[in-house]
Amino acid sequence: MNDSNTTLDMLKEQVHQLCLRKHWGVNGVQNPQQVAMAMTVEMSELLEHFQWLNPEDVRALMEGRDPQRRAMIAEEFADVMMYGLQLMRTLDIDITGQILRKIDIVDRRPPKPYNPKR
Repeated sequence: MNDSNTTLDMLKEQVHQLCLRKHWGVNGVQNPQQVAMAMTVEMSELLEHFQWLNPEDVRALMEGRDPQRRAMIAEEFADVMMYGLQLMRTLDIDITGQILRKIDIVDRRPPKPYNPKR
């Protein structure tokens, strides 16, 4: 499975099957409030890998010259996504529909000037 041949529904199901195997929640469904809170913890762990990077460190990361940090970022991002997929499955929310809806909302906002120092 990879991004080219895997649907969001397939990923939701894979995460659900993991929850069933691990006996997490009731019938593989955990409390969505707790899942959302757990996402913030994982997001903080993801952000730690970017904390205190200087521009050269960021460039190295973007150019693939820091494979160890990139692997750690990928693992933490996977944790965030797995919680997100679990949350969306539990609440029966169509991820694609919501992302397209949000893109439309953002597209209708007036553009802000780019400030690279932010």
